[in-house]
Amino acid sequence: MEKLLVPIFLITIVVATVAIQPVKGMTANDLDMSDAKDLNDKKKRFFDFMRPIINEENRKILKLRNQLLAAKKHNNNKKFVAHVAKIYSVTWDQEKENWDNLFERVDTIALSLAQSANESAWGQSRFAKQGNNFFGQWCYTKGCGIIPSERNRGSTHEVAKFSSINDSVRSYMKTINTGRVYALLRKVRRDDRAAGKQPDATAQAGGLIKYSQRREKYVEEIRRIIDANKKLMLGQ
Repeated sequence: MEKLLVPIFLITIVVATVAIQPVKGMTANDLDMSDAKDLNDKKKRFFDFMRPIINEENRKILKLRNQLLAAKKHNNNKKFVAHVAKIYSVTWDQEKENWDNLFERVDTIALSLAQSANESAWGQSRFAKQGNNFFGQWCYTKGCGIIPSERNRGSTHEVAKFSSINDSVRSYMKTINTGRVYALLRKVRRDDRAAGKQPDATAQAGGLIKYSQRREKYVEEIRRIIDANKKLMLGQ
């Protein structure tokens, strides 16, 4: 059984054997910035609001990962494992079980807080307020979301709408953990685990180069947020 490493930005993560009190579905209306005193207060309110939502989704992933580790160790629950592999877009065959790829994908994400702050403009963007979309996810079915005011002619994408911020976080994590363009981020995370290191959010940010059309500038933005707000993200 591998050593369980918890990202530094996941505070008070509860071991899977302890009952976890779920966070109720939250919406942008629950984030009150009306009387924020200054920028630091605004940031603190945002991180304190988002932290438990993100932590809960990461806890679910950790629990699932531990179930997979147990299934591999005891060579059982094969239907369950195959089902998880399908959800995480991992080719799976009982004769050729792709455990390395599966574990590379079923893992927590250390930079979610920083990225949500950037993508949602600290929870104040149009897409955050109207669609509970805190990560800028797109969708491609007419009516699935909000049409961007500056969408290029001929483009059909919309910015996805979610019933809760929790759903937005869950969708974002699934995208990072399965998207082909985020393979570098997952590799950095995998290598940290293999070396017995804490997941490095700053290093993982390098794998976001295709998350935004701003590419390198976007990666730099995320890294600046991480560097400038470490204590606030930790709740200190």
